[in-house]
Amino acid sequence: MRVGVVGASARAAVHSLARAGFSAWAVDLFADRDLARIAPCKVCPATSYPDALPKLARDFPRSQILYTGGLENYPQVLAGLADDHELWGNPPSVTQLVRDPIRLATTLQAYGLQTPRLIPPGEPAPPGGHWLSKSLRSSGGQGVRQAKPGDPPNLQRYFQEFIPGKSYSAVFVDQLLFGITRQLVGEQWVHSQKFTYSGSIGPITLSKPLIEKLVFLGAMFHREFKVRGIWNVDFIINSQQLYVIETNPRYSASVEVLEHALGRSIFHPDEYRNTPHPNRHVGKAIYYASQRVRFPATGPWEADLTRGFDPWRMPTFADIPAPGTIIEHTQPVLSILQNGSSPAECHRKLQSHAVELDQLLLESRHEAQ
Repeated sequence: MRVGVVGASARAAVHSLARAGFSAWAVDLFADRDLARIAPCKVCPATSYPDALPKLARDFPRSQILYTGGLENYPQVLAGLADDHELWGNPPSVTQLVRDPIRLATTLQAYGLQTPRLIPPGEPAPPGGHWLSKSLRSSGGQGVRQAKPGDPPNLQRYFQEFIPGKSYSAVFVDQLLFGITRQLVGEQWVHSQKFTYSGSIGPITLSKPLIEKLVFLGAMFHREFKVRGIWNVDFIINSQQLYVIETNPRYSASVEVLEHALGRSIFHPDEYRNTPHPNRHVGKAIYYASQRVRFPATGPWEADLTRGFDPWRMPTFADIPAPGTIIEHTQPVLSILQNGSSPAECHRKLQSHAVELDQLLLESRHEAQ
């Protein structure tokens, strides 16, 4: 069975499908080398993204189609894709419900769950307190900024109370809790913007009351919003209280972290498809360009590209651009993956590789000027 994957970046989902025994085709912004080696793929120009995706997807045979990050904010694009392919995931009617921050908060509060306070679109920022200004189409922290008192109203943005604490994500399949990751957000060592998603480390173990609350959340979302398939909830823990920040009703970047750590495929969550590693944790970090760079012709990522492809062999580098690719300041360069006996060890290893990339790409930065 062949499945299409569309979105900003398709590589991780294509590799997940391979772990489940599926082949794939893909349309995304990059057509990275480690994607192109195992799947027919097309690039969607950034200037035409995401509106051109349905047309580009028509060049592939009809199939089921899985969408990745950001497309949940474009129901018209999902509807266009569904004209020619069968959506494997949540339809536009569901994504519009769970991506409505006001409706989401109201529903959660009705069940006695905690959420940050919200100021709806079209109203100014409050004069006091700590607030974030968020786009209605934000994904991965893109477009999030610290609000200033008296910021003017904007129909495309809303204000969300800033909750200090550690950031996490819970991944579900239908209403089954698949696993929990710690989110890396705004990490300076990978040159990430302040609120931008920088990676994940997992699996993470939380207290029994918090796990029970997440299990309840999964059942509630499945019942109230009809969420199905793969989806996740981003949340903050502050003083042992869980605050739901937002819901992403699609395949998320943290899935491959959990699959490699648990030895289980997200598409076959009840089966161990690979030998599990006791006490194994996996970390993934997205390395961003600190300034304009030209991607080198060679580097340590070549080892991941030259050996035979095994979807259960975790690469050290992923999402690898073609040599000579110009990558603009703040844009993602590639991903780093590491395993360890603890989340802290994963974090240290990821930082160490980021430092090595800093040195390696220094010359490339000068060449791209």
